[in-house]
Amino acid sequence: MTQSSIEIELSYLRKKISREKDARMQAEVLLERKSTELFGINQRLLEANQNLDVIVARRTQALKTSTKRVEVTSDELQNTVNRLNLVLDIANAVTWLFDVRNQTMDIAGKSQSLLGIEPTRGIPADELLLRIHKDDAPGLIDELNLSLKKGKAINIRCRILSRCGSYRWFLINGELSSFGAKSSLCVIGSCIEMHEQVEREREIWRVANHDLLTGLPNRNHFETQFSVLANDSLASGEGFTAALIDLNDFTQINDTYGYSIGDGVLRDFADVLRGYSDYTSHVARLSGDEYVVIFKNNVATWSAHELCQKLIDECATMSLQNGERLGLSLTMGLAVFPKDGTSLDDLMQSVYSAVQVGKQKKHIGSSCVLYNAAIERERFREKDIRNALKLAIEKQSFDLAFQPIMCNEEESFVGCEALFRWPDMDPQWDIQEVIDVAENSGLILDLGEQVIAMAFAKLSQLSEMGVKKWVAINISPLQFQFQDIPQLISKALVKHNVDPSMLVVEVTENIFLENITRIAAVLSELKKMGVRVSIDDFGSGYSSLRYVQMLPIDKIKIDKAFIDDVGSGVESQGIVQAVINMSHSMGYKVVAEGVETQEQLMALKSMGCDYIQGYFFSKPVNFDELIKLEGFNKAPPLVLKTHLGRTL
Repeated sequence: MTQSSIEIELSYLRKKISREKDARMQAEVLLERKSTELFGINQRLLEANQNLDVIVARRTQALKTSTKRVEVTSDELQNTVNRLNLVLDIANAVTWLFDVRNQTMDIAGKSQSLLGIEPTRGIPADELLLRIHKDDAPGLIDELNLSLKKGKAINIRCRILSRCGSYRWFLINGELSSFGAKSSLCVIGSCIEMHEQVEREREIWRVANHDLLTGLPNRNHFETQFSVLANDSLASGEGFTAALIDLNDFTQINDTYGYSIGDGVLRDFADVLRGYSDYTSHVARLSGDEYVVIFKNNVATWSAHELCQKLIDECATMSLQNGERLGLSLTMGLAVFPKDGTSLDDLMQSVYSAVQVGKQKKHIGSSCVLYNAAIERERFREKDIRNALKLAIEKQSFDLAFQPIMCNEEESFVGCEALFRWPDMDPQWDIQEVIDVAENSGLILDLGEQVIAMAFAKLSQLSEMGVKKWVAINISPLQFQFQDIPQLISKALVKHNVDPSMLVVEVTENIFLENITRIAAVLSELKKMGVRVSIDDFGSGYSSLRYVQMLPIDKIKIDKAFIDDVGSGVESQGIVQAVINMSHSMGYKVVAEGVETQEQLMALKSMGCDYIQGYFFSKPVNFDELIKLEGFNKAPPLVLKTHLGRTL
């Protein structure tokens, strides 16, 4: 090998070594760089690992906390579900879900056993609707449709067929909602059993709206039903006839046979009215012995009148529970809606007016009066009298007139009757008419007090003049019913310084219509005060020896109707003689009023009548004329009587 070859080889080797050296150096540099990078990566990995531990620890703690929260929430949810189920069980309720798309229903709750429904999921809605009472199903369907169309909440009571086969009341609530992952449209609600509550409410309503004795609707229910009936009638243009029925003298039935028999009569009469259900739309008991009947609008007024006459005939043959024939007497008034009244008050005023006309004919038995124009005029006449009377009472615009009374035995004046007078009264009216209006309106209470005060004032004047005579004051039956008569008389006696032994309280036979036991107690109290008691107008309508025996009385005044024919009529003479004999046998004195002829006077003297009153001796005079009458100031004692029941 040559030198040059060697040098070339060495040069090559040197270069190769140099390249390898450079390569090693580059590799070392690269290795060092990579080592540095790897160290950095390791450091970052170490830091990341440390952070991951923290994150894992945190996530683990958070997971533990979430798990605990879920467990608590689950327990609370379960408790809520348990409480809900308990409430549902206690309330006899179930929950339900109506799937609108599938038209099916799901039901949950232990109380579903009440409904007897199996299974509880996917029940066809039509199948459940068949269990709703036929009268309630349309309302429930309407509520459900409103909920679907307008989102209106459901709240309705329905009767649902229960497992035992009977219908029971449930309260159904529900609201439109979406449910499930696909947000399916549905109605969710509850069904709460409330049968006992509804039955209690129905019983409370029945008691509040029905008469407990007869089972008929009462005044409250009738007024509510009348409003609906009137609106329907006005809308259809078809009127109807109303009848008010009053049982005549029903108080006497109670007094004679007792309240148990009286209650039986009221129940029997209610049953009679029910027998006319083919012709009537409403029947109600308004008060003790007052009933109202509304005839169907296809029953003409003349037909209604005929039916009322038929009712009168049927009641005329009624019998008591013990089989005794009663012969119930009725007074009936008829009026037509809307002709005779467009409101309940107006229509009832019309039938009451017709009844009052019938009451005036009560002495002939039962009556049926149809309201008419003449009664209308009379009603407005009574209204005018009532309004004028109210004003006169406020102004105390009244006076008294006096008619002397003669003693048959001594043929001298023994007293007089004080008659109510109204100087400013419309000349188209008469005193008796005014008194009747006062009685019917209740104004007799204030009017009676004023008349009593005037009578006591005149009696006080007589006493101051040295005329020591008895005084009799006639008290209206209405005053006995609503006023404390003994207290009223006692105050008047003290105020006017009058001796009670000079006073006689006179009562008319109408007093027998009240509670006779209470009236006897009131009169006994007056007797204890030293006041005497007398019965006026005896024989005019309610005479009964049983009542006369029950009342503590001293005198009897025979009604003028019997005196009119006593001079010539054999029948009247027999009645008057019998009354006189009966009265004397009981220790009572007898007064005959309305004596106008010599024949009447002589007949009464021959019969032994104690006192005579009438135009034969004197017409009514004022107080100044009274005390100037010849013989008036001579003994025996005076009988001064205020009388609101009649005029001469």
